[in-house]
Amino acid sequence: MERELICVPITGLVLPSIISQAREIADAPVDMAEWRVDHFAGDEEQIPKVIETLKGMLDDKKLIVTLRTTDEGGEDNGDKFDYFSVVEGIISQDVADYVDIEIDKLADGHMDIFDKYSDRKIKIIGSYHDFEKMPEEKFIVDKLAQIKDAGCEVGKIACMAETQNEAGMMLAATQLFKDDNPDYPVATMAMGKAGYLTRLYGGLYGSSITFATLGKASAPGQRSVEEVVTTFDKLFSNPGHIILIGFMGTGKTTVSEAIARKYGIPEADTDGMITSKTGKQISEIFDEDGEEAFRKVETDILDELGTMERSVVSCGGGTVLRDINIKKLKNFGKIVLLTALPETVYKRIHKDNTRPLLDGHMNVGYIAQLMEKRIDAYMSAADIVVDTDDRDVDEIAAEIWDKVNKGE
Repeated sequence: MERELICVPITGLVLPSIISQAREIADAPVDMAEWRVDHFAGDEEQIPKVIETLKGMLDDKKLIVTLRTTDEGGEDNGDKFDYFSVVEGIISQDVADYVDIEIDKLADGHMDIFDKYSDRKIKIIGSYHDFEKMPEEKFIVDKLAQIKDAGCEVGKIACMAETQNEAGMMLAATQLFKDDNPDYPVATMAMGKAGYLTRLYGGLYGSSITFATLGKASAPGQRSVEEVVTTFDKLFSNPGHIILIGFMGTGKTTVSEAIARKYGIPEADTDGMITSKTGKQISEIFDEDGEEAFRKVETDILDELGTMERSVVSCGGGTVLRDINIKKLKNFGKIVLLTALPETVYKRIHKDNTRPLLDGHMNVGYIAQLMEKRIDAYMSAADIVVDTDDRDVDEIAAEIWDKVNKGE
């Protein structure tokens, strides 16, 4: 999982504002700038000079040049330009690092551009945007495949998300495409407020570029550079935690305490972190706000693991039920699954009235059913599996320590 490149849009109408934005980007902790030509109030013949000026200002930062059409969310001002006249001018100039071309326009009788400019250094980003809706997962995967097959060096797709589930569809589609095309760079994102997960965590699923802003955004839902950099610094800190997961009652807290005591490393638990942040007990959050609200807080709080020194971390029983949580945890260390029989779990927790998921269902049969529903998620997340039935806690701690540190 690699840290995404951060790209900032340049949306000035006239050269002085374009230069001002470029100067700010040059001094910022980002990797790329995208000049949005559809915002430009000047004439077509001025475009090459602006590109030369920007490349001279941005030092080693890469430059994308984009003329976005109104069909895919561009400014009305851009309609004054002849689309492919501008695009070909950018390619033939061969000064910018990338040119963005909308794949539907490229496929509409302009595929000869690859042969015509076969010796170009500038790379082509094939893009697709839908500002109305989030398409189905298959459509996203197929569109990225179309872009790749066309010969574009980078694939980009951005679609509007109304819910976090729709944003999750973009992440899942990105992962599916990257599973089959691991070396092909893509930039994928869900636009809108609900799409924030893709702006911050797309790199965990294979996206190579995220778009952030130092001022005016060029698309709905872009996050600030400060927020993106702060999140990435946490996410890719690689602290090497020992992360304990498993069903409630499998011994996560007890084993965590034993590892901390025996090997002298700090311990933390995600439920405790949530309680500290919200000022509420877990059962209160479930009762007052519902499970979905709790899961969102849980996902957000995991970023803080990236600020901690190497620790043993005990996770809530449902933490790995969200794929994004698994992606984050794998970036922070080794995931150890603790297992136990339903009868063992019942024996350990049957007097505990702080388990909201077992409220009114504290029996072996229900525990077994719930464990069965979760086993696939647990196993897909685990790097190491350790049984805790009828075993000494120090023995369990030693096994985990040995396996984690030997890389097993």
